[in-house]
Amino acid sequence: MPVKRLQQDVQVRWNSTHYMLQSLLEQKRSLSVYAADHNLAATLTVNQWTLMEKTVKVLAPFEELTRVVSAETATAADVIPAITVLKRVLSREHSTDQGIKTMKSTLLEAVERRFSQVETEPLYCIATLVDPRYKDRQVQYFTNPDNLRQAKDALIQEVGKMEVRRAASEESEAEPVNKVPRQNTASSSLGSVFDEILEETKFLCAPCTSVDSERLFSAVSNVTDEKRNRLSADRIEMLTFLKKNLHFILK
Repeated sequence: MPVKRLQQDVQVRWNSTHYMLQSLLEQKRSLSVYAADHNLAATLTVNQWTLMEKTVKVLAPFEELTRVVSAETATAADVIPAITVLKRVLSREHSTDQGIKTMKSTLLEAVERRFSQVETEPLYCIATLVDPRYKDRQVQYFTNPDNLRQAKDALIQEVGKMEVRRAASEESEAEPVNKVPRQNTASSSLGSVFDEILEETKFLCAPCTSVDSERLFSAVSNVTDEKRNRLSADRIEMLTFLKKNLHFILK
């Protein structure tokens, strides 16, 4: 069998417990053979291996959603749907849940407690409403109808603020000669609301975690080290920019 190292659980790493159990299951045959040839102080029983397999299946959605929301393309609109999906997965009962029912209920209670206010946060709820992937399924993703109603009211208020700011800007600044005029509200029942929502990108572009910015610091530490300690700040900035954006060009 190929030589692999067992993963160690780290308290500050979100999914390290899942990776540790997964690596043990991958090396189950090797560990069993080693335990048979050596007098170990403690070994895992058949029941413990079974519980470990079930635990990995329960933790798998957490690991997957963590990777999704930690990606550089993730936005604030992904938060509410991700939590709703996670709650639905944990609330489902299966015939194979024997031994892990308490763990699933405890995890579900923890998710509900930690994210109980997320559907009322304007940043997340408005981003979910205006995201094309979720806006047609808003009833399914918002678990509370009152939260959905409040989210729609917040979106209407935000659009109203945008209209006020646009009107004030048009009054204080002269229109450029080469600028295409906005569509007149009299000729269109929608006015220019679609354009205004597209211009207001603070909800869609906001990342939902700080993971990607932390990865940027790690990338800088790989660019400059003991053997490349005389790089200027400008050169480090250029190299870091290329490292983070080169894959867009290669695609």
